[in-house]
Amino acid sequence: MTAGKNPRNFKKKGAKKQKSHPFTRKEWYNVLAPGFDKRIVTLMPCDKTAGLKQSSESLRGRVVQISLDDCNTPNPKISTAWRKLKFQVDEIKGFDCYTNFHGMDITRDHGCAMIKKWHSLIEAFTQAKTSDGYIVRMFSIGFTKKTPRQVKATCYAKASKKKLIRQKMMEIMQTSIQKSTLKDLVKVLIKGDIGKQIQKECSTKIFPLQENSCMVRKVKILKKPKFDLTKLMELYKDTPEADIKKATPEAENTLKTE
Repeated sequence: MTAGKNPRNFKKKGAKKQKSHPFTRKEWYNVLAPGFDKRIVTLMPCDKTAGLKQSSESLRGRVVQISLDDCNTPNPKISTAWRKLKFQVDEIKGFDCYTNFHGMDITRDHGCAMIKKWHSLIEAFTQAKTSDGYIVRMFSIGFTKKTPRQVKATCYAKASKKKLIRQKMMEIMQTSIQKSTLKDLVKVLIKGDIGKQIQKECSTKIFPLQENSCMVRKVKILKKPKFDLTKLMELYKDTPEADIKKATPEAENTLKTE
């Protein structure tokens, strides 16, 4: 090193280079979900079109996870934020991404809050095909409860009773899937009709189950039929808004390159 030179004063390579914000290279797209109160449920970023790489190529097939409260008008009395819905992007027009139902689940904290001492937990799953060609796997969960005049602290069910409850769960879920289309099945799942039917039939014939804790815990779409654009657009005819809105001001990128 040269005598009398202070290494701290040496200029570093690339010191003057200013890095642009990563979001300046992004575009925002509207995510549309069929059959809910809100037409645009969320916004989704994507890299801008550069060269031969189109922005729509990276969006097609992308899965978005969102809570049920964000899809519908929020109810201050009843919260459904613990219910998670998945939508998959099937078609892109302009800045609008048309999605279809891809799956359903519950949050981990809600699942843990349902589990209590001195009760039996019963789970079952089944796999069936809808009338429009979707192969669906469905998981249900239920908990036993005390009878009105019960003195004993525990309310465990015998193994034989659990087996009968699982069979009834699988039977109800299988018939619900087979007799309905995917659009009708989503409406039934959101209302919770399958869980209510399981609780009613099992409580009257086999063993009493808790009302609020008996539900469809998880839904998976294992296989889809061949993509049809006309069928996808038919799902959006029953939405509250008549016309599809173009890219809203909130969806535009406000960051500018310096």
